[in-house]
Amino acid sequence: MKLVQLRTPAVAEPSDAPVLVDRSDRRVRYLRISLTDRCNMRCTYCMPSEGIDHVARSEVLTLEEVVRVARAFAAWGVERIRLTGGEPTLRRDLVWLVAQLHAIKTGAAGQGAPLEVVMTSNGELLEDLARPLREAGLGALTVSLDTLDAQRFAAITRRDRLAKVIAGIDAAVAAGLPLKLNTVALRGFNDDELGALCEFAWAREATPRFIELMPMAGGRLFVPGELMPAAAVRAHVCDQLRGPGSGRVEVELGEQPSGPYGPAQYFVIRGGAHDGQRFGTIAAMTENFCGRCNRLRVSATGQLHACLARDDAGDLRGALRSAEPGALERVVRAALGLKHDTHGFELDGGGGPQKAMISIGG
Repeated sequence: MKLVQLRTPAVAEPSDAPVLVDRSDRRVRYLRISLTDRCNMRCTYCMPSEGIDHVARSEVLTLEEVVRVARAFAAWGVERIRLTGGEPTLRRDLVWLVAQLHAIKTGAAGQGAPLEVVMTSNGELLEDLARPLREAGLGALTVSLDTLDAQRFAAITRRDRLAKVIAGIDAAVAAGLPLKLNTVALRGFNDDELGALCEFAWAREATPRFIELMPMAGGRLFVPGELMPAAAVRAHVCDQLRGPGSGRVEVELGEQPSGPYGPAQYFVIRGGAHDGQRFGTIAAMTENFCGRCNRLRVSATGQLHACLARDDAGDLRGALRSAEPGALERVVRAALGLKHDTHGFELDGGGGPQKAMISIGG
């Protein structure tokens, strides 16, 4: 995949403004860093069936470079870093990295609050890693779980490892990690399990969240008819949680978290056996949230993406490995100056980027 490199003006100098603000006055408080483009699963909406061309290890940011990036962004007002992949638990010395990131303080003088470090994982390796990661300072964890049915799990991940994932989830709960479970809701595949997935999460004091299918990889992984709008997700959850004699089950918009958080909207169940429980939807396709975007993304090779849905990128790796003063900040502020107001996703599967989800970590 060829990325369009952002050009930085030759006369550009690091700005005096400590925080990062894009041209639409959206402040960046949240950075997602991919640690690897490799994964131990092959989810159908994330990786093409033929796989991807993995980058050479020399092109991947070292963990020391990741720490440098995090320290710079924390000085510019970023308060939360999410480690992603591929699958981040495949990266050697992950526990060491979390400890290093957790020690970073935010603010230009490094005197602010500790940087919040969170992670997204497929869960397979968490049984052994959850407690060490928690002890190193990992603040919260999101695990992808699209089904509770072993055959469906094998079909969508191309791996028969549901039991390992559930063991990893339970290990995270035992370690005291605040937990979210992410499900890509697919019509005709797992739409009959949404209520059960909520109950599975709530039994573990986790928050279930449902994500709309997005046309990544140039739409090659997008199956017409599988997109399940967030409104339909909410209706299905209500229908499936309505037990015999339970009366009407509805959802209402809940209290939303403030701070350096992502795009999920949270809803509260009203009525039935689960009255008061929360779940979230992430609806890039039908309930556009670009206006409140507070995120930037760094790929495993150090390419800075201002938008998940665009293929333009700034070369942080080159800036990190150069001796030029201020090079890193110039790349970042140039990317912010070109950040789009909205994505180009279309409901028919068009308008997406050429990059696959595995290359950028969602």
